[in-house]
Amino acid sequence: MENKKLTDDELIMMFFEDNRVELPDDGFSKRVMAQLPSRMVKLSRLWTAACWVVGIVAFIVFKGWHQLGLLFQNAWGNLVGALSSMDLITVSPAIIWMSLMILVSLAFYELVRSEA
Repeated sequence: MENKKLTDDELIMMFFEDNRVELPDDGFSKRVMAQLPSRMVKLSRLWTAACWVVGIVAFIVFKGWHQLGLLFQNAWGNLVGALSSMDLITVSPAIIWMSLMILVSLAFYELVRSEA
C-alpha cells in the first residue's frame, strides 16, 4: 500500500466522518424552521405598515403637498429658463438633424424591443 501524505483538510474530514453522531431531536428542528419564515413575514409586514404610517403622518405634518408644488414649480421654471437661454442660431443644422435622427432611432429601437 502506498503511503500518501494527507493534508490537514483531509485529516479533519476523515476525523468528522469517523466520529459522526446523530442526535435525536424528535422533529424539533423542523418545528423551529417552520415557525421562522411565517414570523419573519409577519414582522416584515408589520414593519412595512409602520413605515407607511410614519411616512403619511410626516407628509401631513410637514405639508408635503406644498413641498411637491414648490418642486414642480422650480423644475418648470428651470426648464423654461434653460430653453429661453439657448441660442439656436449658432447651432449647426446638421447637429440638430443628427440629434433628431438619433432620438427617432432610439424610439424605434425601444418600440421594437418592447414588442419582442
